[in-house]
Amino acid sequence: MEIPTKMTAWLYKPGHSNYVMDKNYQIRQLKDDEILLKVSACGVCHSDVLVLSGLTLETRTYVAGHEISGKPVRLGSQVDKRIQLEKLYSVLAVDKRTRGTKDQPALFNTIGLGKDGGYAEYVIVKADDLVEVPEGVSAEAAAVASDAGTTSYSAVKHTAGITNGDKVLIFGIGGLGHLAVQFAKHLGATVYACDFKPAARKLALDLGADAAFDLIELTEKTKSGFAVDCTIDFVASSQTFQLGMAALSGNDMEYPAKSKLVMVGGSDENLSFTTPSTIASGIQILSSAYGPRSAMEEVLQLFAKGTIHPHFTVEGLKNVGKAINELRAFEITGRKVIVPS
Repeated sequence: MEIPTKMTAWLYKPGHSNYVMDKNYQIRQLKDDEILLKVSACGVCHSDVLVLSGLTLETRTYVAGHEISGKPVRLGSQVDKRIQLEKLYSVLAVDKRTRGTKDQPALFNTIGLGKDGGYAEYVIVKADDLVEVPEGVSAEAAAVASDAGTTSYSAVKHTAGITNGDKVLIFGIGGLGHLAVQFAKHLGATVYACDFKPAARKLALDLGADAAFDLIELTEKTKSGFAVDCTIDFVASSQTFQLGMAALSGNDMEYPAKSKLVMVGGSDENLSFTTPSTIASGIQILSSAYGPRSAMEEVLQLFAKGTIHPHFTVEGLKNVGKAINELRAFEITGRKVIVPS
């Protein structure tokens, strides 16, 4: 196929509160170990909103979008021969090569978060970044697996360690949380969901949650003895943190500690707690960011089997700004996915 030298791309530019569209962004020459990937789909993530808030103090200009699926259209001379042209792959945003900088942690020095990403027609990757997509998984679902699926699955299975019979409370039934509900049910847990949006609570119930609460309802329930083994927080506000602690505090102290509060969300709030009361609670407070290649592979297989159903809506590349504003306004249920074609 004929490959252009320029493309449409949405750029993060320091000092701008929105991404900037460039219709003539240069596609650079490949290095010997690089692959030119034609973007099939790219998910819209709250991390993209967080970056625009200025929280990371990013000074680089780059193409945004880190939840990517696509097909290789050109290979460098030293690329692993197992990589196939025109085959669909999900992109592993963080791998063993990822290193932080003097200004940014490793997570903000990755494809679409510091380096050129997938809000564009093409993106340059390496062979280690690609995970083969099984038959029956759409490009949109493969993009969702790339971050939302991998991050939520790793939080549920690896960090929280959810097993059969556990009771888990999930805050934020959005792009990640709606998948976490399904992963936790798949692992045999009783699942409770909390979200201020009626549509999100309905989605949680439709996907198998045993009950869904708004913030007021959950507050009242914790006062009446409601308790769970684990909370997974995709919001990470001071309010959800305190509610999560309240839902765990009714448990007996065990050794090793069974009660876990897992923080996955990336709000710009500073959370506070007193050290003595937190230690005395016996609750483990854990963070979870992204996940290993094996998590993405397992997520893709669960998608292929129809065990887990990603919920998404689609926009064209020209509507990245619109999608970001909808995410800011909490108007999106599930995941929004950009499809360049």
